[in-house]
Amino acid sequence: MEHFETILKKMCEMVGADYFADVKPNEKDWFMQYEWTYSQQSEFVEWLTEYLYNDKSARDEIMNWGRKNKKLCMKVAYEFVWNWGWKLKDGM
Repeated sequence: MEHFETILKKMCEMVGADYFADVKPNEKDWFMQYEWTYSQQSEFVEWLTEYLYNDKSARDEIMNWGRKNKKLCMKVAYEFVWNWGWKLKDGM
């Protein structure tokens, strides 16, 4: 779960949260603690797409396959945000 933790740390960094003190991924609805703007979310999706695309071991862990395909990496990045992304602030 090394890469999952790296991804969560990046999410926290983007909203000023302390991953070690504030985020408890094992708790229900942990991802509802913080909010980000649509712009921050889009920046994160771009970052995660590149992270997955450029790191085979991250693709293996997060995507369950190592195939290097930018479109698939972006699809997974959007799915990640859909499942575990912070709440969107009103007004985007």
